Amino acid sequence: MDRGIQRRTLLATMLGVFVAAWPSVILVASLPEITQDLGASTSTIAWVIALPMLVSSVMLPTFGRLGDLEGQRRVFLIGLGVCGLGAILTAFAWNAGSLIALRTLSQASGMATTPTAIALLMDKFPLAERPRALGIWAFVTAGSPALGLIFGGPIVATVGWRGVFILQGVIALAFFPVCQRWLTETPKQKRVGFDIPGGIALMIASGSILFFFDRGSAWGWSSPATYIALAVFPVAAMAFIRIEKRAKSPLLPTGLLRNRAYAAPVTAEFLCQISSNAVFFGAPLLLHDRFDQSITQTALTMLPLPLGMCVGALAGGRVAARLGERTGGLIGSISMASSMVLFLVGFHSRTLFVIVAALIVQGIANGFVRPAMASAGGSALAPEFFGVGMATMRMIALLGSTAGISLEVTMWNIGGFSAVFTMTLIAALLATVAMTFVMPRSRLNSLTPDERRQEEHERLEEMETDTALTTLPAFEG
Repeated sequence: MDRGIQRRTLLATMLGVFVAAWPSVILVASLPEITQDLGASTSTIAWVIALPMLVSSVMLPTFGRLGDLEGQRRVFLIGLGVCGLGAILTAFAWNAGSLIALRTLSQASGMATTPTAIALLMDKFPLAERPRALGIWAFVTAGSPALGLIFGGPIVATVGWRGVFILQGVIALAFFPVCQRWLTETPKQKRVGFDIPGGIALMIASGSILFFFDRGSAWGWSSPATYIALAVFPVAAMAFIRIEKRAKSPLLPTGLLRNRAYAAPVTAEFLCQISSNAVFFGAPLLLHDRFDQSITQTALTMLPLPLGMCVGALAGGRVAARLGERTGGLIGSISMASSMVLFLVGFHSRTLFVIVAALIVQGIANGFVRPAMASAGGSALAPEFFGVGMATMRMIALLGSTAGISLEVTMWNIGGFSAVFTMTLIAALLATVAMTFVMPRSRLNSLTPDERRQEEHERLEEMETDTALTTLPAFEG
């Protein structure tokens, strides 16, 4: 394969995913201003983050299958274009409902760039070169939210939160012709299965339980709407399970979850996503309410979170390669629980540097957890199930992210930030328990030093690929 084509493909896919990912953290930092500007409650504005994640989690495998059917380049470009146009429309949102709807359209469309970008890279790079290409792509795109904080903070302070979406749209439309020129189409498959009924049932089930927690804390647990949401959940959940058992191309292959080696890292990742994304949503509100920080100050204070994740991912991948995925995951989950303790101490003592320390530890903890769990999940799969298994793991992680935000709002309404960080601490401790069920690579104990070094090298390369397939963009779940 021509090196020029490979470089252009790598750059184009990084540009596309960067466009979709960079506003994520600065948008959360801007939520207090958005709430005030639109006259909405915090629980309502939380759906600006939660609903796009929910829709994206279900659409993620669908976009991959659409790419197989219509061509990965075509789906990538459509997703990028709609993301850009949707972002510009979002800047003109007139109330909370329109903001939620337009942001969901933009972010869910932008999610199409993730599975298609991976497929485009794997099509252009031979097997031996894929880990390095995907590793570079993963590191650069994981750092995009940090860049968003650096230049997004001054934009919000100068022209307001709408400026973030205008800039995102302009960048997307500027990159579109570049990606259109540099990317070449992949072969199309004639027969690709879609699980549309399963996707609808999953969104109804997930949405109803999230609506129950969100509206229950806002409208009251005895509200008729709350009861209806609670009643819908088991019906939709049972319908989803029945659909998945009969579907030819299920959205969530139930057989995979019966494999302990796969189910344990998936469960641990799900719980970690609940814990970390509740903090991801709650920290900017804490900095605004407790420490009276401006948007620019909040953006700078939040910067250690994505930077810590990039550092943690580099160190965590190597630790997991040498000591095993379970050890790497345990270090991450225990560190995550420790960061929640720091948040509680910083909140009650009103000490900003303790909050900053908590953000650093939280970022590093995420960096340790994600590559370890991605590798453990991928290692448990037979080659023919790798694609669907990784897509399933990513989907469940995004559902955990959505649940974390919803639970954060619920706990905040019930008991304030103290209740929020207590809940995240419990989730991190449960994740630690789940980590203990991750199957260790005990075979290392019987290897010679030379064989051990070779094993570590091979596992590290695999981990780069697995991480790219399941954890990006960094703060999209």
